[in-house]
Amino acid sequence: MVGDRFDPAQLDPESRKALDYRRKHRGVIGIRPKVPLVDASVLSLVYTPGVAEPCRAIAENPADSFRYTCRGNTVAVVTDGSRVLQMGRAGPLAALPNLEGKSALFKTFAGVDAFPICLNTLDENQIINTVMRLAPTFGGICLMDITSPRCFLVEQCLSRAMNIPVFHDDQHATAIEVYAGLKNAARLIGKRLEDLAVVILGAGAAGLALADFFLRTGVGQKGEILLCDSRGLLHKYRLSGMNWAKFAMAKQTNLKSKRGSLAEALARADVVIGVSASQGAILDAEMVSRMNRDAIVFALSVPDPEILPAAAKAGGARIVATGRGDYPNEINTAMVFPGVFRGALDAAARAINFEMCLAAAEALADLVSEDELNEDHIVPNIFDFRIAPALAAAVARAAVHSGVARIPVDPEEVRARLEHFIYEGEFPTPPKAKKYADLKSEALALHERYQGMIEVCVKVPIRDPYMLKLLYLPPMTALPAREIAANPDRVYDLTCKNNLVAVVSDGSAVLGLGNIGPRAGLPVMEGKCVLFHTFGGVEAFPICIATQDVDEIVELVQAIAPGFGGINLEDISAPRCFAVEERLKQSLDIPVFHDDQHGTAVVVLAGLLNALKLVGKEIGRIQVVINGAGAAAVAVAKILLQAGVRELVLCDTRGAIYAGREEGMNWAKEKIAKVTNLKGIRGNLKQAVQGADVLLGLSVAEAFTPEMIQSMARDPVVFALANPVPEIMPEAAKAAGARVVATGRSDFENQINNCLGFPGIFRGALDVRATAITDEMKLAAAQALAELVGEPELKAGRIIPATLNLKVYPRVAAAVARAAIQNQVARKPIDPEGIAQCLADFLYEGKLA
Repeated sequence: MVGDRFDPAQLDPESRKALDYRRKHRGVIGIRPKVPLVDASVLSLVYTPGVAEPCRAIAENPADSFRYTCRGNTVAVVTDGSRVLQMGRAGPLAALPNLEGKSALFKTFAGVDAFPICLNTLDENQIINTVMRLAPTFGGICLMDITSPRCFLVEQCLSRAMNIPVFHDDQHATAIEVYAGLKNAARLIGKRLEDLAVVILGAGAAGLALADFFLRTGVGQKGEILLCDSRGLLHKYRLSGMNWAKFAMAKQTNLKSKRGSLAEALARADVVIGVSASQGAILDAEMVSRMNRDAIVFALSVPDPEILPAAAKAGGARIVATGRGDYPNEINTAMVFPGVFRGALDAAARAINFEMCLAAAEALADLVSEDELNEDHIVPNIFDFRIAPALAAAVARAAVHSGVARIPVDPEEVRARLEHFIYEGEFPTPPKAKKYADLKSEALALHERYQGMIEVCVKVPIRDPYMLKLLYLPPMTALPAREIAANPDRVYDLTCKNNLVAVVSDGSAVLGLGNIGPRAGLPVMEGKCVLFHTFGGVEAFPICIATQDVDEIVELVQAIAPGFGGINLEDISAPRCFAVEERLKQSLDIPVFHDDQHGTAVVVLAGLLNALKLVGKEIGRIQVVINGAGAAAVAVAKILLQAGVRELVLCDTRGAIYAGREEGMNWAKEKIAKVTNLKGIRGNLKQAVQGADVLLGLSVAEAFTPEMIQSMARDPVVFALANPVPEIMPEAAKAAGARVVATGRSDFENQINNCLGFPGIFRGALDVRATAITDEMKLAAAQALAELVGEPELKAGRIIPATLNLKVYPRVAAAVARAAIQNQVARKPIDPEGIAQCLADFLYEGKLA
């Protein structure tokens, strides 16, 4: 592998500069909120309670996920790392820099939010199943760098099974670009496409796709099409070096069953197109000299073409193109995929079909006018900002005409909208209403106006050809891939992985809405990502998956894990969530954290520690009753036991949980029953709560009554955390004798909000590159959070800091990092106070060092 021979010490200054940019910016792409959280009112629109409105709308009409979330403008760029540039099977980590660069091109030229998905599997079926299950998150799929012939099977199966566009860049974008260039080259030399004799050098994804595209468009119909690989000409009787895809194409090309070498194939050819996996010249001037007069040579292998332009011209070629930007006639798929996906997304297309690809190719060719056309200018320059709008309009028009568009969009509006983005830096947004009836309608309007709450951003903008070539095009794109292949840990230094968390949900337990599915859960996951970034500087991306099977969830997260620095599980119902988390913690070497469990537990413990100070009780001598036995309740029980609580009882709808109970139990309840309710209390909640010091509600609205609170011990503490309607309203609880009351709502005192925990927890874990988030790290976070409310401030109405208290997150991050180092799960044991300062700088200055 090329990566094994990579020596950073031998790099030239420009190469070192390219790598330094990636290190400085933690990769070249990031995730950021579309709407800044400037105050609590915006928070209530982006997250709870307002976020419930787009969730409800999507639950009623799943297609509205394109309208109210980022899905309508988001494409997954997917690879298995089996064909990374010219390195071959370099793996998903080495593939990540190239996919980041692809995402930057998507955003720069078409405003498409493209997100890299690097799969840790080479199994075709697992790739297909994984990508299918990602469908609720994305509006399109762009496959790349998957070896042939596996890529054909993956693309065809996904295209048939999915109801969103699926596009294989190595196949379709190459075919579109080459066809456009060839059409103009043929026009220049005065030959018709159908009369050309074409030799395609390379019989992988690009070569076979080119042959198919030419056959469908009539190229070479009266001439011939020959394909040649490392073993010579393909023909239907050849036995060596063949696979099913080559056999399928051999039936349609080389109809005279010619045999022989590349040199023999080139005799009397008009065109040779090199899309090989070579690493240097495999064509020479003498071979080119055998071709017909006015020969056309496309040597597209990168970074080293099959023949250099000077040698091709010396052999008699009239027109030469390469895949590099330092020669004329650059054939680069970056001209193609942004505009194609822009048109497909704006039309809400169900697929990208041949008609759309052909329309894109014709539009690209037409951008070179008769006056501009010459031997060194057969395709537009990659920095021609007319390209993407022209292709987008053509693709949208073809989508409507061919019947795959969900929206009968006006192609010229598509063009104008993209031009607005390119030249003004943003898409035009509908005007904001002057007044809204209520918070619900305002939240719904906000999500629609911005089409979701998060977007991909390019950290190093592509402002000129120099920066484009330095970071985003071959051969420079190979540099980080080679370094990572040689030293996999460098992926943290050179890509977004070091600061990226996947927010994973199956939509089975969304807020208080229940099992509304992954599409309807997406607004909540986006809101979570906004909170991650706003309070922790963490770039988080939602992964809403179309399965609720434990094995399939685990398999999917394991497959996508290489691209992420951490996994935050969200809104997965109990008891499945316990099994998912436990299996992922055992199999992955990055932090796995189920926020519904542990985020809740951390903040509850912090609030309880301060409440106990107010009522003068010790944690080891109190009796605690928890109403609820789902994910949050079980996790709260566990952390309270770790913190020193001895007497603790959980209740569910059947009453107190105890060892040996048979009704309404599952394996998770049976496990927690072994370490709680040691006195064997039985009966309902009303009976269990008598004499208790603390009553924690993680259940349903109005589950507590004043009589229950009156039966508790002196100065009772009541946390009624059901959302949006608590188990008991605060005033009613206080009237019944509660000394301290907390809820999960921002419009009451003492909001127990998970947001106080997870941003800082992940910030600390990511910065020390922790392999896990341990119990000690969670306890440290809770203690740090509690200490932020000091003795002078501590009172019954203030036991926990406010969500917008920006002192919280650096303190929590530092505490978590310190515990990770002490726990020996930190791969990069840096100064915790430095982490705190770095996050504080981000919170107040907007930049993460």
